[in-house]
Amino acid sequence: MASFTIQIFIIYSLFILSSFSSAKTPPKPKAFIFPLKKDDTTNQYYTTIQIGSKTTTFNVVVDLGGKFLWFNTIDYFSAADSYRPILCGTRQCRVADGAGCVFCSSSRPVPGCTNDTCSDFALNPFTGSRGFSGLGEDVLRVHSTRGVHYKVNNFPFQFSDFALRDGLAAPTAGLVGLGRSTLSLPAQLASAFKIREEFTLCVPSSGGSGNMIIGRTGAHTNPFRQISESLFTTPLITNPVTTDMNVWVGNFTFEYFIGVESIRVGQTPLSLNKTLLSIDRETGDGGTGIRTVRAYTSLHGSIYVALVNGFVKAAKAKNIKRVASVAPFGACFDSNTITSSKSGGDVPTIDLILQSESVYWRIYGSNSMVRVSERVMCLAFVEGQTNMDGPTTAIVVGGYQLENHLMEFDLASSKLRFSSSLLLHDTSCSHFGAA
Repeated sequence: MASFTIQIFIIYSLFILSSFSSAKTPPKPKAFIFPLKKDDTTNQYYTTIQIGSKTTTFNVVVDLGGKFLWFNTIDYFSAADSYRPILCGTRQCRVADGAGCVFCSSSRPVPGCTNDTCSDFALNPFTGSRGFSGLGEDVLRVHSTRGVHYKVNNFPFQFSDFALRDGLAAPTAGLVGLGRSTLSLPAQLASAFKIREEFTLCVPSSGGSGNMIIGRTGAHTNPFRQISESLFTTPLITNPVTTDMNVWVGNFTFEYFIGVESIRVGQTPLSLNKTLLSIDRETGDGGTGIRTVRAYTSLHGSIYVALVNGFVKAAKAKNIKRVASVAPFGACFDSNTITSSKSGGDVPTIDLILQSESVYWRIYGSNSMVRVSERVMCLAFVEGQTNMDGPTTAIVVGGYQLENHLMEFDLASSKLRFSSSLLLHDTSCSHFGAA
């Protein structure tokens, strides 16, 4: 009897210990959630980051094609007791694919001033300025879609020069990259928690809020489960040559490209130079990129002229009156002649045709028209400029055209899944969140 009692006691004790251990160990996360907001003054989209053992919380602009996290804030500098530089010649430096070493004497390692430190160029896509400084590591704090808090030890970033913040939205202190880089936020979280390398964006419009989910997609609120079952799918394409502001970081681009084959306005195809729509594998010119740091979609000059002419003609057929243009837009209209609909103004639709006629990105009035005054609305596309420092992308889909669309970037399978305008489903990115 005593032996039986001892056995029961041992089993009960093991059960208690197991329960205690389980209570202390959070479940393996599947995805992490970050808020997304729009700064209406700059048309930039930003999220919130928490970093350091003495947690510093600040906002950073989201760059879909960016390489890594960079920032400068006095709050972190004052509390960075857990900061560690990434030294030259280390495995972390090789993974970072840095651009050299920096030397800076200090009584103790502090952000922005350490010796023999792996370094890289931080890029400000709004001003074109670049900063060269050391990379470091610290604790990043993240929240799962189930509301559980986690820590990412040794998260890499760059503490940059304060001047590099020029041109950023006032509420922000830096920039976080989501691009094709080992140092990007999606890549680092996938590596740290062994989750699938993918992320979902739901970019908010003015006055709204959205979310960014990194990890397994599908963790959506009820309205989005149904929408996510009817997404369009298209391949993500790589450009082997650096584009835009990445010309300093080697022969590779971190940006995302898709294969636009043609463009329709209403049901009428535009007459285009199709060679511009493909990426030249030697020069990197052409193709269609997606960037959150571009306010509006920009188009190669000949494509832009064709779009404006086609849209003006289709708008005239709907009795929409054209008025004087307002820079930087090439076609503007009397808003009193535009009727409203659930997807914005009732204007001609614009289709970016992808790998087939049945797979297209349809742009409705809420994403094609921008109000510039009480009585004037303009076609929210701009003429792109030739890049004198590197390849010129023919079409760059900007943030305004991404607003209120569900976009899943599946990097593991190199596919983009995207919805039509959420306004058609009587919802918006402000209702996008965790399950």
